[in-house]
Amino acid sequence: MRLAVANLKGGTAKTTTAVYLAHGLAADGPTLLVDADPQGSAISWSETAELPFPVVAMPVTNLHRQLDSLAEKYRHVVVDTPPGHAAIVASALRSVQLVLVTLAPTVMDVDRLQATLELISEAQVLNDGLDVRVLLTRTRKGTRSLREVRDLFNEDALPVLTTEIPQREAIAFAAGSAVSDLGEYEVLLDELKAMVI
Repeated sequence: MRLAVANLKGGTAKTTTAVYLAHGLAADGPTLLVDADPQGSAISWSETAELPFPVVAMPVTNLHRQLDSLAEKYRHVVVDTPPGHAAIVASALRSVQLVLVTLAPTVMDVDRLQATLELISEAQVLNDGLDVRVLLTRTRKGTRSLREVRDLFNEDALPVLTTEIPQREAIAFAAGSAVSDLGEYEVLLDELKAMVI
């Protein structure tokens, strides 16, 4: 599986999602995590925790040209993309099968999503196999905001994954440590594998 975690807005749990997914995928075969964010959050995480997969920094606009040779010995590749760097994100989207758009169910996150969706549409012209799914993060069960965001995406026919990543302290403070419990990310991996991507 080759996937990118993307949203041009910051603070949507992209790096956390990328690291957790790489942990889960590493149990299924050799996995590479590509940190395409100039801030280097995934690299920093790997410097303070023993991770069961390699992490490489590639905050470059020609990632799509380099990834095939870099990833050839890995069964899975996860790309953590940056906020605000459209050219880097666009390049990452050209090199993967699936993009997970992480999004908290807030008015601001929904309002700022359009630029990311436009970038994905442009990438699909060059990468016609690119699939997209929205992953709701930092959720609280039973809230009106969560229901309204799901309803909105259903109206727009934008596919939203069934799995949600809740607002939990264990996830919020996981950065820099090895992941011992995948929690809802394990359920997410099962959902992704069932899609047969």
